[in-house]
Amino acid sequence: MKLVRLDSGYHLRRWVPLDIRKILAKNEIWHSLETNNSEIAKLRGCDIFSATSKFFIVVRNMTKSYIYHSASELISEMSSDNDKKILSKIIDTYELHVRELKSQYRLQEGEHYLERMADYQRLKTLTDAVEKSKPELEAVLEYSKNNKDFNAYKSFEQMKEQFAQISGWVKPPEKRKTPLLSVATDKYLEAHHEKMNDSDKRGFLNTIKRFIEACGDKEILDYTGEDAGTFKELMEKMPENYGKSRTDTRTIFELIEYGKLHKSSRISEKTIKNHFARLSSIWRYYLLRGVVNSNIFIGWKFIGKAKIKRIRWNDEQLQTLMNSSWNSPTISQKTFGYIVGLGSYSGMRVEEICRIRIQDIKEVRGISCIIVQDHQARKGKPWEKWTPKTEAGERVIPLSDTLINAGFLKFVRSQKSKKQYYLFSELRFSGKDKKRSDGFQQAFSRFKLRKKIPKGVDFHSFRHNVSTKLRNIHEKGEGGLRESWIDDFLGHEGNNKSVGSTIYLDEVDVKNLKKVADSVVYPDVPPENVTI
Repeated sequence: MKLVRLDSGYHLRRWVPLDIRKILAKNEIWHSLETNNSEIAKLRGCDIFSATSKFFIVVRNMTKSYIYHSASELISEMSSDNDKKILSKIIDTYELHVRELKSQYRLQEGEHYLERMADYQRLKTLTDAVEKSKPELEAVLEYSKNNKDFNAYKSFEQMKEQFAQISGWVKPPEKRKTPLLSVATDKYLEAHHEKMNDSDKRGFLNTIKRFIEACGDKEILDYTGEDAGTFKELMEKMPENYGKSRTDTRTIFELIEYGKLHKSSRISEKTIKNHFARLSSIWRYYLLRGVVNSNIFIGWKFIGKAKIKRIRWNDEQLQTLMNSSWNSPTISQKTFGYIVGLGSYSGMRVEEICRIRIQDIKEVRGISCIIVQDHQARKGKPWEKWTPKTEAGERVIPLSDTLINAGFLKFVRSQKSKKQYYLFSELRFSGKDKKRSDGFQQAFSRFKLRKKIPKGVDFHSFRHNVSTKLRNIHEKGEGGLRESWIDDFLGHEGNNKSVGSTIYLDEVDVKNLKKVADSVVYPDVPPENVTI
């Protein structure tokens, strides 16, 4: 590296390493530092020197995948259009980085000039005030000469007070002291800890970690819309699979470089929107307390990526599922069968099924039912505490004759005789959110993919199957099902919000719910022939 002083200012001169000179077709690289100040030039030179070194490393790593003995052989091997495009993108990225650095330098100079202008304005205001006071001062001096009894000291004291007032007018206001973002986040989480579960808290901490990596840990008042924009632009470059491993400690910049090098898919706009929503809630909290002047995370637009649409299981896929052997080393065929059976005949969510306790299976008016309700944790096991997904999720689900004929109640009694607490005792709490369904979900997903069942058809699709089957049964006549019965059976809020619906149908008679349960029938699978 060498700093060269030209008429236009200082320049950085950097020699290209010998092993990549022919690749880049350059022996040296020059960059204007856009300053005549030697100290500023040194600082800027170090920045661009560092960026250039990283650029050389990326180019060198790219060439390592080729076997060659000389530069000419390497050039011939890299003759494909794809290789040229990769090299061109690397160069474009490097030049863009340098331009961003120079833009920052110009922005810093602009801010400096604005501060100088503000200083000049304050000085001019003070000078004008003094100029206006000159005639009065001269008149006082002249009067004091001609009148020996005049108390000049007292007059000067009064003038001093006036000048003190003037000084207060032109003095810039002192900047308010606000907490660092990391401290402000801890206080926000502390204030909301009762409303947050562990997953929510981890989401906030991960968002703040990435934002601080991108923009630094500053006083919360110092962040601007420019910081929010910078964070959005960086997150849009993040690889899709970032953060999947707890042991991955790479920063946002390292992950972006990794994504570029491996041409990874980018994260969805929905993920970025979730990050902004968390940051916005923190800023809104402090805006209401007068700590910040505005919420810099509102008003941003996000283009939603189309979700994989969940679709129902068709008859062929159901037959494939029924006729395939389950081969998980940790979950038995029986557990698999009854979990799938409950999903396909009751429409229960997978976590609801996996958390069924022996005590949740009761007789209500002579009908065997599953009670979906709040769970209190046993001593020393806080992860057992659980609440259904929605208020309507707390419900009574009668067992269909199909499940009973398949031996479900015998299975319940066998588990009870073994003094098991949870019905599916093979399952374990796992994952970040301590769910009982995580292990089964992963095993089921692998099993499904091996059978070439497409994305969009998953365990939750059973719920769609049940809902569709029930809603296709006409409400009128013998065997008809009322919409409110179906909603109560599935734990849906329901569309009818009238007083009669919310009060009188709040607890649907269990006999009607039993009628709903027995209405779930699959073609080519007579209820009496179902085996699990």
